[in-house]
Amino acid sequence: MNPTPIDPRPFWIRWGSRDWAFFLLQIFLGFRFLCAGLGKFHGSQGLSFQHFYTQVMPALSQPFLEKTFLPAWSVQLYLGALPYAEILLGAGILVAGKNRGPLLLAGFLYVSLAFGQMLIGGHTTVADIGIHLGLVVAALLLVGDQPAATTAR
Repeated sequence: MNPTPIDPRPFWIRWGSRDWAFFLLQIFLGFRFLCAGLGKFHGSQGLSFQHFYTQVMPALSQPFLEKTFLPAWSVQLYLGALPYAEILLGAGILVAGKNRGPLLLAGFLYVSLAFGQMLIGGHTTVADIGIHLGLVVAALLLVGDQPAATTAR
């Protein structure tokens, strides 16, 4: 058994362009989700659940209740869980390293957000979400394919 030698150089010298590109995307996407989630709770008196449930959630749900076929309970459930999902995904992306899980969930969340905007005719918002989805795809491509775990017999 030959142990692989440890490179004594600091990471900022060892890392290649792909590593730095992924790191920058990881930081951007993580903070983007954290800020989006926390921003929904931010009101005139700081962060509060009351602000989200009395002002933000009704304002976000109104277009979906008026313009789409979606039942009210599903809109309320989705929008009620959205900021918590954004906060968890942001934290997950920031701390997960090169793990595809949080990035895949972020991609699916962006697809669901785009679908909702398509239903209410928010075409410019769909384009903005598409750009963020492209960043998630780029991060997934930079993670690369990790070999499946094998068990020794």
